[in-house]
Amino acid sequence: MMKQAAKIYLLDEHNDYTAIFSGTVDDTPNGYFAEYEDEDGSSCIIGFSKGVATVTRTKDPVYTIILEENCPHAFEIATPFGAISAVASPITVRSRKSTKDDSRLITIIYDLAIGKEKFRHEIKLKIVID
Repeated sequence: MMKQAAKIYLLDEHNDYTAIFSGTVDDTPNGYFAEYEDEDGSSCIIGFSKGVATVTRTKDPVYTIILEENCPHAFEIATPFGAISAVASPITVRSRKSTKDDSRLITIIYDLAIGKEKFRHEIKLKIVID
């Protein structure tokens, strides 16, 4: 398939949108990739395939995280000061496609450990094909 233009809505915990980005969706035989540029100009790519998500950021800090529920993933965050080791422990990795309007709802919740620090991250996106 080919890339389709899309609006990417960043959602909060109440499913209200907090930001809107222009992007693309590229369907594949096993899933899809959504790409958009965030508020600081970094290209963000989220891929889904059979219960596994990848989240890639292309501007400092640069990283790719592979997320599958209950499967911790060690990775490195590239910064101008050197690489930082981190571990993502996914809790929820979900993508649902609406049959009404071909939109997709992405929910990713994971704990991120960097050294002795631990943070909870939540990514909620609604993707609407233009």
